[in-house]
Amino acid sequence: MSDEDLVRPHVEPGGPLERIFGAETDRKGWGRVSIRLNTHPLHRMPRIKQADLLLPNGQNPLRLAGDCLVIGALFGTIAYFPLLMVALTTTLDLRLWIGVAMGAAGAAAALYVFFRAWWPDTKDLDRF
Repeated sequence: MSDEDLVRPHVEPGGPLERIFGAETDRKGWGRVSIRLNTHPLHRMPRIKQADLLLPNGQNPLRLAGDCLVIGALFGTIAYFPLLMVALTTTLDLRLWIGVAMGAAGAAAALYVFFRAWWPDTKDLDRF
């Protein structure tokens, strides 16, 4: 028994399984080379530089406000999943607590980014 027998069953041409698994000659089906050989598309992986990870600066107040809102929304969304795990372990209705905790996490992250960008530490700037 080969690996292909375990991964892909034999499909009769014209049978009901052909709609699911595709024909042997179908170049877009499950038997195509990119799935059999586990290939990856030929493109360069993006390089992340140090400049991509820096906090926004406070030179443009409108952009800083937008960055703070986006980062706050992302942190609030990320805080939802651990809170959901807590809510699933209890029978109490924690929707209000989850909303308050998500808002607090988002507001704390947004305020942190705002204050770090508006009043940066001079010792942090010496590194660059």
